[in-house]
Amino acid sequence: MSEDKNNETIQEIAERTARSSTDFETTNTDLKRKFLIWNIESFNIIASTISTSKGSFGTGYPFYALDSNLEGELPVIQEQVRYNRQLVVEGKRVAPSIWECKSCLERNYAEMPDLKIVCKPCPNMFDQFKPRKIINRLPDMDMWVVCEDGYDNVIATARELEYLLKETGMRTSDVEPLRSLDEVVEIADNLKQDRFPRKFLPIDAHIIEYSKIKALIEKVPNELREASKSGKKPYLPIQPLSLRKDWQYDDEAYNFIYDYLSAFKSFNFTPELQEALDKSRTRVVNEHSADELFNMLVSSATEANARRFETPELEEYFRKKVEFWKSSGEKDKRENVPGVSYDDDDER
Repeated sequence: MSEDKNNETIQEIAERTARSSTDFETTNTDLKRKFLIWNIESFNIIASTISTSKGSFGTGYPFYALDSNLEGELPVIQEQVRYNRQLVVEGKRVAPSIWECKSCLERNYAEMPDLKIVCKPCPNMFDQFKPRKIINRLPDMDMWVVCEDGYDNVIATARELEYLLKETGMRTSDVEPLRSLDEVVEIADNLKQDRFPRKFLPIDAHIIEYSKIKALIEKVPNELREASKSGKKPYLPIQPLSLRKDWQYDDEAYNFIYDYLSAFKSFNFTPELQEALDKSRTRVVNEHSADELFNMLVSSATEANARRFETPELEEYFRKKVEFWKSSGEKDKRENVPGVSYDDDDER
């Protein structure tokens, strides 16, 4: 690497980013799982102390691989490895150009409202090497806080959450992006050398109101039923308040169907909200086969996420999850029938 970091070439930044991301992806040890759980539990502790909180949940990586107790083996997602290699190949094509974004961020980041707003139209850098495209290669975690309804409660939650994240040492990759890259490199190196990292992964933090997430959960069975009848792709938009550099509502909504089917892990939900989730899942698995649900998962995914689910282990984990939802629903039925006992060791 260049001695002068401001003169880091595009090839060097591509190789450094890809190497750290691939090292993180392929170092699938129990230590890594414990590290991920440390990140998850730390966020959930923060969420539970917020005065307006009604629970929290996680989506995406690693929740599509870990079970309800956050246990399980983490498969190597070859799509991520391929994605990283692609960056290296593209970096070699433009060698030995300097990565101008580094010095630009150091000069101008404090005044930038958002990386997309300033960087996306910039004509002085190849699109695939702009800061957001580099950051997108880095591992992170999507964590959500469910808050009480009302604009004032959303704002209060955002203020509390942002303060507590800073106090804990958590931040999004959009906050100090160059530092985030350096820390992910350090985390990946530590895990590769079987050392527990003492820095958190970047956290994508989102806030959603209680009534909105409850309504979405309750709408899923009908949306999947209609999609099955019509042959259309199931779609329920969810647009949370998200912490980028500052709090904002992104331009594009997420498809909640994909999150619901692929990786939705609730933490400390209110009894009413957890009951709504359990009932929704029971309806879904009673009305659709695992094959049909997996096909709807893939159809509701982005192109990149659909390629991720070409990993055989992820499909296997999905099918196990469907069976767990089904067995949980059967257990609930038995609990409500007088005189019928059930195995106390069943997972709930």
